[in-house]
Amino acid sequence: MTTSRTKPATTPDRKQKDRVKPIRTKPDRIDIELAAPACVQGQPVRHQSLWILLRLWLAAQSGDGSGWVRETQLREQFANARNLRMVISRAYADFARWGLRVGWGTDRSRDPDLLPLAGRNRGPYWLGEGEAARLQISLHGAPAGLDAVIAWLGTPDATRTAVVLGDASSASPAYWHAWAGARRDMLDGRLILDRDHGALAGYRRAQTLAPDPWLQALALLQQAMVWRRAGNADAARAVLAELDRHWHDEQAPEHAWLGAMAAIVQAWCAYAGRDPQAARQILRQATEDPRWFGLFQYHPRVRSEHANLQALIHRALALDERSDLGERTEAARTALRYYRLALSLANEAELFDAAASTASNLGWSLWLFQRCGLDVPSDDGHPLTWIALAAWLSERHGVGGGCWNLIYLLRMVRGGGSDAAHPRADVFRRWPVIAPAEFRALIAPVTLSIEWPSWRALALAMQADIDAGRVQLDALQRANILLEVAWYEAHDGDPQRSTEAAARLRRRLRELTPADRIFFRDALRRLPEVIG
Repeated sequence: MTTSRTKPATTPDRKQKDRVKPIRTKPDRIDIELAAPACVQGQPVRHQSLWILLRLWLAAQSGDGSGWVRETQLREQFANARNLRMVISRAYADFARWGLRVGWGTDRSRDPDLLPLAGRNRGPYWLGEGEAARLQISLHGAPAGLDAVIAWLGTPDATRTAVVLGDASSASPAYWHAWAGARRDMLDGRLILDRDHGALAGYRRAQTLAPDPWLQALALLQQAMVWRRAGNADAARAVLAELDRHWHDEQAPEHAWLGAMAAIVQAWCAYAGRDPQAARQILRQATEDPRWFGLFQYHPRVRSEHANLQALIHRALALDERSDLGERTEAARTALRYYRLALSLANEAELFDAAASTASNLGWSLWLFQRCGLDVPSDDGHPLTWIALAAWLSERHGVGGGCWNLIYLLRMVRGGGSDAAHPRADVFRRWPVIAPAEFRALIAPVTLSIEWPSWRALALAMQADIDAGRVQLDALQRANILLEVAWYEAHDGDPQRSTEAAARLRRRLRELTPADRIFFRDALRRLPEVIG
């Protein structure tokens, strides 16, 4: 649809554009009389232009005054109009003559006078800041309130409901049953089981039950999150591409957080591909996008996910040994600040799965930075206290979703292990490890209901869950658990079982990225020679 620049009927010169010079008889006040014949500033007015203006005023009365009127709402009201863009064009010409600043599009930070005409016919439409207060609405000369305006607009019950509720969802119980079940599966780590079970299947079922594009987009976004958590960035990108084909924030600006979250998932995919700079660029573009600028400042989930990913990106920069030490130290400190922010936001919004993940990453990152000799604050106690907090949050609130926290725990209590290549078995077995009882004393006052007799027992239990299909993990988590089994069996268990775990790990290396393959080959070389 192209934009019309038709002249107002009162001006015969068709060469002039809609943006006529404002004529204000009263600079700070615009008088509107609703009684027939309706007038603005004492002059008769087109019914369509006044209807749009009053609908904009009504939208501005709800919430924080930032309400929208969408193009679809105008199309419904003026269903008999042969050319809706002509109606909109004439209305904007009238707004200009009355000296009103009326904007369009999702970027409310821009002055309406500077907005490009090319996008005006698509909406959404809104009154500029302070413009609603300038309208002095009367009925037979007496001040008119909300009820009078709603009555003048017509269909008062529907209009009042729209002002109060906006576009309330029409989803059926079946949709929310599928969506909530998928969410529970996602929290429990049951990501992709089969066609009928698991988080992915549940969100796909919800998508088929969605009665409108917004609910379909909500289910698609969650599918991308499932694929991202499962470690399949290509599948996540494919779902995001489908989401982009079916959903645009202009369809419902109040749900623009979907687009912001999709951008964050896109950045996650870049980070998972070991490209933190690309992830950083995607986030920078998203935070500067006018559609989402406010969301990255105020929306709890968007802010929490953004801060968590920023922390991971800065952690990667801090651990890059090719960079200057000063730059690495600053990146490490920035990462910790982002983690603390993400943890605060997640708890504030009661997103306890996100809070557990963030606490886990905070403890792990603090431990890594200290091992690398980076000068970071350490006044929060031992990094293991954050790992314990993450375990407690998961236990207390019934959220799982992965084994990273236990992997970090197993790695940290052994201090990462010796750096010596192929040490003798007796030397390897003397390597100091924090015992479970010592760990429980260290993390007080946090207490965990599950107590492991040994770290070897924990590693074996995790591997048994994987082998039995009770948990579903990505290739990187599986490789890490095999490494811990091999290490703890070599340290205080059965050398033969350690050898078997190491062999299984070698066979899985082809599933990993080149950088991860290098890490695990180095780790295997640090096992006793008869094993590694």
